[in-house]
Amino acid sequence: MADWRRIDIDALEPEKFLTKEDLIPDLPPVSHAEIVEVSKQCRSALSSGQFLVALTTALDTPPYVADEATKSLHAETVFEVLCSIKNNHSANDLSGFIKQLNGTQQDNLVKYLYKSMGTSYGTKQGGLLLSWFEKTVEITGLGPIVRFMTDRRTV
Repeated sequence: MADWRRIDIDALEPEKFLTKEDLIPDLPPVSHAEIVEVSKQCRSALSSGQFLVALTTALDTPPYVADEATKSLHAETVFEVLCSIKNNHSANDLSGFIKQLNGTQQDNLVKYLYKSMGTSYGTKQGGLLLSWFEKTVEITGLGPIVRFMTDRRTV
């Protein structure tokens, strides 16, 4: 036992491995058509000036079990809603929007902020995403960040 750091503990319990299928959440799959419909609802709400409705609609329907194209489409929709809110309101108004979201919606907002930061359109609008992120953490604390890092449901 002199070199205990080199013990392969995974070899001792091979049945404890998780496959990719094990990581898929036990939720119903979401079709591309459903996300296209949600995207249309969000754009309609934005065009009529109902920014909070657009935001809650987008954050209430994350496609956890869907293909990457569907997830990307929904992430772009959330990003579009965030941009519209920021363009039509001051930075101080963002706090009001975040306070009106429930805990699950706030958690989903953090997930989409992180996802958008890793995209090409997110890097171009990094200041916008950081404004949302700053206000979210200011209101919710670090809880949504911890839940994002430990949640197997990816957006």
